[in-house]
Amino acid sequence: MLSLLEGADSMIKVLDLYSGLGGFSEAFALDPDYQVIRIENNPLLAGVPFTIPADIFDLDPLDYLDVDLILASPPCTEFSLAYGAPRGRAYRAGIRGDDYKPNMDLVKEAVRWKNIIRPKFFLMENVNGSQQYFRKLRLYPIMIHGPFVFYGDFPLFDMPSGWSHNKEGPNGQDTWSSDPLRANKKGKLPLELSKQIKITFQGQPTLGDWI
Repeated sequence: MLSLLEGADSMIKVLDLYSGLGGFSEAFALDPDYQVIRIENNPLLAGVPFTIPADIFDLDPLDYLDVDLILASPPCTEFSLAYGAPRGRAYRAGIRGDDYKPNMDLVKEAVRWKNIIRPKFFLMENVNGSQQYFRKLRLYPIMIHGPFVFYGDFPLFDMPSGWSHNKEGPNGQDTWSSDPLRANKKGKLPLELSKQIKITFQGQPTLGDWI
């Protein structure tokens, strides 16, 4: 962790929780004025730049108190109706509505980190199917862009007219089902969205900037 933080005291820090392939924070990672710290527990993704390969429950949010923006994208499989996802399997077994109990631990942990770190902004992303379960934690959508639903404390932004995104992969082709990173590739936020998030973050001062 220290190797990612050394010499970066004056940089704007972005913490990307459950970072996967890094799509959420990609635009920030491409800008030398930002320091991106990604936390991801999948060892197959340890080579993604700026990634700390660790379980979030083994880390202490007090080590990241100087973070300016938290991005969080908890795995969507608990909320997706995709065939192989837990909710999809439960649905086919007749377990629906309030009878289905997704694991919300990662969502709750991201909120806990936000409450401890108190960054300028916090933005969480998930699939459309997350809404009915996130509401139980008093998390309500603030924006929906294509298949991506956003929650948190962040300025609203629009995508260019005509923008769309197909989660089925390049040229509309689904990622091959035997690929161990299939869910990560389908769920990766496109660079266009990450760029718009960065533009909005840069252009939105908070009260703290004037004090």
